[in-house]
Amino acid sequence: MKIILKNGRILDPSQELDVIGNVIIEDEVVVEVGSDVEVEEDADEIIDCTGLWITPGLVDMHVHLREPGEEQKETIATATQAAAAGGFTTVCCMPNTNPPLDNAALIDFILDRAASPLAGGVFVAPVGSLTEGNRGDRISNLEAMRKAGIVAASDEGCATQNSKVMNRAMEYCNQLDLPILAHCEDYTLSDGGVMNEGAVSAMLGLKGMPRSAEEVMVMRNCLLSLHTGCQVHIMRVSTWGAVEMIRQAKYLGARVTCETCPQYLCLTEEMMADFAPEFKTTPPLRTQVDIDLLMQALADGTIDVIASDHSPHADYEVQVPFDEAPFGMAGLESCLSVTLTHVTHSGVLSPLETIRKLSTAPAKILRLDAGTLRPGDSPVAQVTLIDPELKWKFDVQKTFSKGKNTPFNGMELKGKAVLTISGSEIYRDASFDNARVTSIN
Repeated sequence: MKIILKNGRILDPSQELDVIGNVIIEDEVVVEVGSDVEVEEDADEIIDCTGLWITPGLVDMHVHLREPGEEQKETIATATQAAAAGGFTTVCCMPNTNPPLDNAALIDFILDRAASPLAGGVFVAPVGSLTEGNRGDRISNLEAMRKAGIVAASDEGCATQNSKVMNRAMEYCNQLDLPILAHCEDYTLSDGGVMNEGAVSAMLGLKGMPRSAEEVMVMRNCLLSLHTGCQVHIMRVSTWGAVEMIRQAKYLGARVTCETCPQYLCLTEEMMADFAPEFKTTPPLRTQVDIDLLMQALADGTIDVIASDHSPHADYEVQVPFDEAPFGMAGLESCLSVTLTHVTHSGVLSPLETIRKLSTAPAKILRLDAGTLRPGDSPVAQVTLIDPELKWKFDVQKTFSKGKNTPFNGMELKGKAVLTISGSEIYRDASFDNARVTSIN
């Protein structure tokens, strides 16, 4: 089977490539890429990509699949279908399932389910629990899980509070050459808080979470990374103070990277005035000043990655008083479009830099065979076609995810993934113009 993607804008940060050209996929692998690649008429399918971006398949390094244990919220099959619709060809699943992913047998289970014909055709890269049961005391058998296929370790959802345990975990992971994805929250400071602490929380009568709850842990983990040499990735940065600490840690030579999420780039604490639980997340939505400085950090490279933090919940869990609702929002099918709308089209990031933070950078951090169109660098073709000018309204009822808890429902967006390839085609959007396709055979 030979597929030619012709006349598209090829954006591949792994090769610093931003040209109009063609991509040839043969037997499910990329074989040629560039402006001088000739379009041969013997292809099985030729897709006219005029006006579209041809990018490496997107990589989301922060996704909650919920399976095993919370299948009422999401399953591996529904999450990977949602990922394909969002333009992602690889997702990293977090370990705070029920039971937590703290042994090799559970890692095998995740990989088997992801490879099922019923799943979405997206690669799943498991992240193992840093500590047994995510309890924060005894370090898991990370070596066994690494052999089973984990790409990182994390205490996501249950931030490791004990600094001695975290220090030992970093020493252990450094020996294994295994990155740590760090959930940064001091529970003694955030205890009982449901939104950002400040004038708005006081006006609404809701208990606030101080920004120091995030920043104290960011500083600790940066310092421990500096002392142990361990590679640490700070998850979902939301405050300007945390960004500044990471900037300084990088300057000092720490092996630290970080991510933020679309909600921290366009939503503020004021939007919680209606007590809508879809806006409840941790860390909480912050202020416009934080958004402005996060944008600067994206532009200057301090923030390496944009991830969705896809956190689906069942309807019955969300339709409760605000204080009782769980934290988190579904995000796989809105991540790219919200980023394009509020970051790329506003001029903060170029198209090439946008794809770097959504694909090449997370793949590089986790050493995945992804995030590139370079022939021979990936065992199968992972490609996303994006229509950057498509204007559409996000309708959560049309999403594949079981989780309908999103503050972006009804938002006018610009830009969308219209076709996703992972070996073979795994998703074609309803907005994709089928007249673009010429089938030879």
